[in-house]
Amino acid sequence: MTHADEPSATGNDTQAAILNDVLARFAATPDPRLRDIMLGLITSLHRFVCDNKVTWTEWEGAMAFLAKAASVTGPGRNEFIALSDSIGISMQVLAASQPKPPGATIPTLIGPFFIEDAPVFARGANIANGASGEPLYVSGRVIDTGGKPVADAVVNVWQSDDRGLYDVQDDFDPANMWGRGRIRCDAQGRYAFWSVMPTAYPAPMDAALGDFIHATTNKWWRPAHLHFAIQTQSADPLVTHIFVKGSAYIDEDVAFGVRPALIADFVAHAPGIAPDGTKVATPFRSLDYDFVLTRAGK
Repeated sequence: MTHADEPSATGNDTQAAILNDVLARFAATPDPRLRDIMLGLITSLHRFVCDNKVTWTEWEGAMAFLAKAASVTGPGRNEFIALSDSIGISMQVLAASQPKPPGATIPTLIGPFFIEDAPVFARGANIANGASGEPLYVSGRVIDTGGKPVADAVVNVWQSDDRGLYDVQDDFDPANMWGRGRIRCDAQGRYAFWSVMPTAYPAPMDAALGDFIHATTNKWWRPAHLHFAIQTQSADPLVTHIFVKGSAYIDEDVAFGVRPALIADFVAHAPGIAPDGTKVATPFRSLDYDFVLTRAGK
């Protein structure tokens, strides 16, 4: 039988054969968890391509889009995290992998501007380091679901200033970070620090994320918030935000990170004596918030 006489495969037969070949090869992945993830991901991606009849031009455009995201990713900015946030996948992963019992503080996304080695401050210190904005005093406790203090907790906080910028977006100097720091809790789990009020701000729109948002939702703002990463060895660590009640864009966060339990009052005060006894000559705000951590998921 000549080549011309050979039976031709239908499109569906060819697509199924390609998928089966790929799955057979990746089925040999030694790590069981990685094997399951890869087989599921490959199956879903291949089906997506087939169901939507993705063209090579479209796929090539997708790869160029990812390359553009990679070109701006580096210390202090992760475009892939921002993209994950913008389609709700970051929140979905957290919901699936970190379920919390009633009463525990729920996690939310880490965002693209986290830095591991933020400066260390004494409890009650001012972490603003020149950041502009209305003075803000934040205090509370880190406790477990039974009400016991998490005495080894370190509160890692980072935020924007009143321009909506993070230090990594503003001629960043690693030796002179501002609006971020780590504060160790005391034996009762208490933490406290001074900073400035955050504000709503647009997501970075100058690269892949901007291209994506402009082509789809046209929603690119984040409501005012503080980022927190509670680091501890004796309980389950936590990454979350506290959002400013009444902030602009509270109902249309580009990152889908807002949850009602994470919205809090940042109480306004006239000039006077702050909760820590400091005399403040200008209007200021305060936030009193307790983080409730689980231990081994409970």
